[in-house]
Amino acid sequence: MAFDPAPSSLFASWSEDGTDITVPIASIDDLTAADADGTTGDWREVVFRIVDHTYAYIQGLASADKPAKITISRRRGESGGSIRRRYIIDVLTDEDSVSVTAE
Repeated sequence: MAFDPAPSSLFASWSEDGTDITVPIASIDDLTAADADGTTGDWREVVFRIVDHTYAYIQGLASADKPAKITISRRRGESGGSIRRRYIIDVLTDEDSVSVTAE
């Protein structure tokens, strides 16, 4: 198998209608309905869970299936009783269109 760029390969049950995208909460590892609530939720938790889900997804792919034009690395450490997680996302883009370079 080769790299699959379809959003539905990263997020189960992804859908779009030309205006909106829909991603079920259960498609993103450890994201809760409370965190995703539009009024009382926490957008920081949503961003963290999407980035961590994407990292785990890429790490779980066979080498031949991993994207070459976007990579994510993660470091973990402890700081003042908290766990610090640092993600480094590298994206190769086309100079003219600022879109991700084709695989």
